[in-house]
Amino acid sequence: MGGKNSIISTLVDELRRDISLGVLEPGQKLQIEAIRSKYGGVSAPSVREALSTLAGEKYVSGVDQRGFFVAKVSVEELADLTRVRAELERLALLWSIDRSDRAWRAYVVAKHHILREVEGEFSTSMAASILDWDEANKEFHLALTRNCGSPSLIELIKNQYDLTRRYRLMAYSKIVESKRRMDWLERSIVEHEAIKESVLESRSEVAGNALVDHITKAQSDLEASR
Repeated sequence: MGGKNSIISTLVDELRRDISLGVLEPGQKLQIEAIRSKYGGVSAPSVREALSTLAGEKYVSGVDQRGFFVAKVSVEELADLTRVRAELERLALLWSIDRSDRAWRAYVVAKHHILREVEGEFSTSMAASILDWDEANKEFHLALTRNCGSPSLIELIKNQYDLTRRYRLMAYSKIVESKRRMDWLERSIVEHEAIKESVLESRSEVAGNALVDHITKAQSDLEASR
């Protein structure tokens, strides 16, 4: 049972990655046999289970009698997901600062340091490091909110981040012009630093507003890149 679960989990990760990066395009039909061939000859039931998992995550849509398709994307959905994500993270950040302690502040600093290292790699090879960057970015954002005292709120934030990941990776993977890429990256670095410093200084309102601005500005970048 463990082996089958591992195969399905790996396939889900690979399909999620290729959908996020636009290798599998919105609206594209996902043929069972084609997936079996491309992703290592896994069984048809395993492919169906993986696609069902991705349908639950909204990466894939299932159509009766027609099979599975890569879910379509829209500016409206991106705007809605981003607005909800920004407000959830802001609320959790404010609660976290209210409960601020040395251990949490040290954790935020540590995750920010890791993100800065990955951002350095990202600046030289976006295609090779984009997945590592997005994971490090997620860990930093979760660090900002983890001290809020509400497991339910943290779970909502994780889900919302994952729902926007597809849009984020598709857009950023299309940024091929080096100056534009560096302009975006440098602004992101500055914003992350400002948020971290506001947290360390327990400036709740400044930190919350900076976080919302950071997330919603990123949405504008994504829309412009699509």
